[in-house]
Amino acid sequence: MTIANGLSILRLLLSPLIFWAFAFSRRRFILLLWLVTGLTDLLDGWVARKRGEITELGKILDPVADKLVLGFSLAGLIYRYNLPLWVGLVYLVKETLQLFGGLLFFRRQRMTLPSNLWGKAGTTLFFTGFFLYLFSPKYGFYVVLAGLAVSVLAFCTYAVELFKQLKKTPPLTNRP
Repeated sequence: MTIANGLSILRLLLSPLIFWAFAFSRRRFILLLWLVTGLTDLLDGWVARKRGEITELGKILDPVADKLVLGFSLAGLIYRYNLPLWVGLVYLVKETLQLFGGLLFFRRQRMTLPSNLWGKAGTTLFFTGFFLYLFSPKYGFYVVLAGLAVSVLAFCTYAVELFKQLKKTPPLTNRP
């Protein structure tokens, strides 16, 4: 187990607490959890690169942890702060499609597609919007919508890259 993977697992374990904090109106705890999960997200990538510990497991754990933190945050905002349900549903459908596409690609190619600038920008906009939404739902909503739009754009860029990779490389089962 690498340090970076341990940080991703910590983020995975903390993610359900975000919804709990929303359910019981613990705003300070929400902010603390976002701070800790954000720091572990930054640290795991930095540590993995610095120590040369980039692993296939880490390439899967990190984005899954990010998606769980984001998903529990969205669910909490919908439940406690009246963020429209359709925002969460669009995100859920996009992530489900992305997950199944990534799993099929991994099964066929034994590799994962790295995150790109659009994905990172979408996540940044989401969390900026979440923070704003706690204090000013009107402005936060627009930033969350921008995060959702960029996230859908990221999905499209991943899909294009996935198809390029599939055309370029035959499946592992057909290789000598």
